Amino acid sequence: MKVINIGIAGCLGRMGQELVKETIRNNRVNFTGGFEDSKHKNLNDKISDLISVNSDHTVSDNPKKIFSDSDVIIDFTTPQSTLSNVLLASELKTPIVIGTTGLDEKIMDTIRKCSKNVPILQSSNMSIGINLVFNLVKLAASKLRDVEYDIEIAETHHKHKVDSPSGTAISLGEYAALGRGKNFNEVKNLDRINSSTKRQEGSIGFAVTRGGEIAGEHTVSFIGINDRIDLVHKAQNRSIFVKGAIESAIFISNKNQGLYSIENIINLK
Repeated sequence: MKVINIGIAGCLGRMGQELVKETIRNNRVNFTGGFEDSKHKNLNDKISDLISVNSDHTVSDNPKKIFSDSDVIIDFTTPQSTLSNVLLASELKTPIVIGTTGLDEKIMDTIRKCSKNVPILQSSNMSIGINLVFNLVKLAASKLRDVEYDIEIAETHHKHKVDSPSGTAISLGEYAALGRGKNFNEVKNLDRINSSTKRQEGSIGFAVTRGGEIAGEHTVSFIGINDRIDLVHKAQNRSIFVKGAIESAIFISNKNQGLYSIENIINLK
């Protein structure tokens, strides 16, 4: 089996550090280097001085070289950095796995356009389990009518997370709306602060909690008059996201151009 050369965008971020560790530990892949923003304080420092790994690589500010040296790039950064990275991936024809959340429609449109030139796997959550839950939510929503069951989505993450609701929570809402044949943007209710109206029939509500070091918890509730059905996913730690990202990189390393997701890996598409 061919060893896949992987470069890490945002290698000193919370997910980036875990990805560096796994690419060095995993014998199916090889760590070709990591890069950070040109203003990062640790540029050119040895990665082994910053992360508990055995590596001679330094923190690069030259993404073009890392892209050129790699079979696949894994990106868990910020929306603006992801935009730059996906354009570079398209230019250099280097497949890219995108796990960054908080991507707006403009960035998603760029990702879709770039996927015509290069293989891209993008997912709001790299966990195999949560991607199964996406489809369970879609199925449940299609069977439980909106006049009988209200849908509420609650998510909890660590205090460092900046986007709210999480990308995963938004995806859960999109799958719920899809199951009911609704336009998500027309039924979502992201903010009830200062609301003076009752719950609208068919709407999908969101609740957000931030605290501690919680990796990620999501609950989709279908609430009826006589019963309540909860679909729950709890990430115990970040390792499930890291393993999913590595599997994603291996998966798209030999694929044709196109936009892929975790669902392609587990044959749900």
